[in-house]
Amino acid sequence: MTSTTSPDPIARRLQTVQHLITSGKLSEAAERLNGVAKTAPKDPRVYLLGMRLGEAAGNPQRAEEAARRAVELEPTWPVAVTEYAALLARQGRFDEALQHGRRAVALDPNNPQVLARMVDVAHDALQIDLATQWLQQLVNLVPQNSGMKLLLATDLRRTGRHDEALTRYDELIAAEPGNNAALLGRAQAWHAKGDDKAALADCATLLDREPQNEEYKFLRALASGETPPSQPAAVVKQLFDPVAYSFDDHMVRGLRYRLPKQVAGLIQGKYPDLKLNVLDLGCGTGLLGVCLGRIQGALVGVDLSEAMTAQAAGHKVYDRFHHVNVLDALAETPAAIYDVIAALDVFIYVGDLTAAIPDAHRILVPGGHLIFSCETAAEDGPQLVLQPTGRYAHKRSHVEALCRSAGFADLSIEDCDLRLEQGQRLQGFLVVARKAS
Repeated sequence: MTSTTSPDPIARRLQTVQHLITSGKLSEAAERLNGVAKTAPKDPRVYLLGMRLGEAAGNPQRAEEAARRAVELEPTWPVAVTEYAALLARQGRFDEALQHGRRAVALDPNNPQVLARMVDVAHDALQIDLATQWLQQLVNLVPQNSGMKLLLATDLRRTGRHDEALTRYDELIAAEPGNNAALLGRAQAWHAKGDDKAALADCATLLDREPQNEEYKFLRALASGETPPSQPAAVVKQLFDPVAYSFDDHMVRGLRYRLPKQVAGLIQGKYPDLKLNVLDLGCGTGLLGVCLGRIQGALVGVDLSEAMTAQAAGHKVYDRFHHVNVLDALAETPAAIYDVIAALDVFIYVGDLTAAIPDAHRILVPGGHLIFSCETAAEDGPQLVLQPTGRYAHKRSHVEALCRSAGFADLSIEDCDLRLEQGQRLQGFLVVARKAS
């Protein structure tokens, strides 16, 4: 399509519209874009800008209609198909996004920009095998791009292809000996493969360079056979930032995660007038808030991942968010503030609860409730177990003892299925602890 590459008056006018959208001058952008559309009603670039304008204005339907029209006008233009796929992914329509993504790559398989965008879409859709396939194509096209090489090595490690990942990490480190991200990835791959001696050697190098780095210390403890009391913030963020777009669909539809709905029902039963203040620890994308709805009080979310809370904010039920570690949030909150503190699928990343539970008791109002879930550790084993999944399991009797020691008056602990794990029901327990009135 020659009009997309050669300089022309339409291109200059579209650049002006793009600048207005970026500057937030949406009304003026819309007026100018309508003028361009009258001049060039069949130029797909007009509709791609219409897509961006629709998104900027908070009108996803308009954005989707414009992007679809661009593809209809130029069905073999990879840019239009790529932009449409990316838009669908941002809207959480991952099956459709991947369908168009495959088509975009087929139309222009040697285009690094197309491949890079589609790698992002595959990651958002949690299709890591497909992302790895496209990354390999991309690395072959731009072998000098160390960032893409690192991303490929990481995806290979995440999918259990440790030998291939190690080869890629070795290549990166040979070319860039000071690349700490590659060295950390290699240490993680060695640990996952079971060669902790090699992992510890890489950890030693990393800690020589950055002695206070909590992520390096955490991995060294794992490779030494220890159970760290908690996970560093960087580790938790790396788990959740990349999956924010697809988290709700993956958890609810894919893993049959029902705790938010169950706990929202518990809260509504205890506070039928919904006059309460709620602290949602590890709120993620706001599934509890969605199930609970608007309350007559404050609903405050705590989560390290800003990408996750950006999704939660879209539900318009949370009053504010704090991007801090859960333990710090509990320790720094004044006493007697909240009627309910919820921590669903959160303490599995926090680990040691010896400070968390007493702090929760302190910041609850009299008669308030702490509601949280844990994965179950065997009663004949340690009180805290860091599992191969990277999540902590807690011994039920230990959690009960912590709640009673903190001063909770009433305590209910029930076994429950938390979600699916590799197609099997994952066993855990739900705790409802009430502070004395």
